[in-house]
Amino acid sequence: MRLLFFSLSLFFLIPLVASAQSQLEDVVYLKNGGVLRGEIIEMNRNEWVKIEIAGRNIFVVMMDEVSEIKTEVIPFRRHYKEAGYINRSGVDLLSGQGSSSVRIYTVNGYQFTPRLSAGFGLGVSTYNDPLTLIPFFADLNYRLIESNTSPFIFVKFGYNFSINHDDDYELDDHRGGLLFNPGVGIVFNLSSGFGWYINAGYNIDNSSYEFETWRNQTVNNDLSFRRVNFGVGFAF
Repeated sequence: MRLLFFSLSLFFLIPLVASAQSQLEDVVYLKNGGVLRGEIIEMNRNEWVKIEIAGRNIFVVMMDEVSEIKTEVIPFRRHYKEAGYINRSGVDLLSGQGSSSVRIYTVNGYQFTPRLSAGFGLGVSTYNDPLTLIPFFADLNYRLIESNTSPFIFVKFGYNFSINHDDDYELDDHRGGLLFNPGVGIVFNLSSGFGWYINAGYNIDNSSYEFETWRNQTVNNDLSFRRVNFGVGFAF
């Protein structure tokens, strides 16, 4: 229990600390009005300054051309959406005692605020039984901090439709059931509107099926898969 609490604390603390740290850059202001932003790698205060800017380009500027040299906070560049259409697609490993399954899904929705989004998703979940589940669900996602790297919480809830994928089982009837999946994650927004994420949660999938034995007895098998899920995906 202590290890789980420590792991979850790190899960949320690392991006919070990273977002709180301001990144600095060297700024060389030129007398002709030009500005060079980057990292000063060498300088002779009486003669010249050498600065590396974006793209690893290096400039050597004579000091008589320099108006001022400062160290400033890098302006924050927001890469995540504040509003508009969003898509999240990913794959989850559903890990349980003795077996594991995979779920592939996609969510289409809307970003209502910089932190809150909601949408509807569709996927496919494979289990080691006669049924393959097709989850149709609502997805709520809340970003905890307004930063390009941020922890988030989410919940998926909906209904699993069922498909008999095993021809060896002659089922009289089969049905899906409820889906419920709360969890946490971290999103990394790399460029404008695009990012990737990792998540973890607890997933419940329900379904059932009926079949007739050779003694003409009807057997009703109610299934409830309760598994820890770990996932990765991308968002835009």
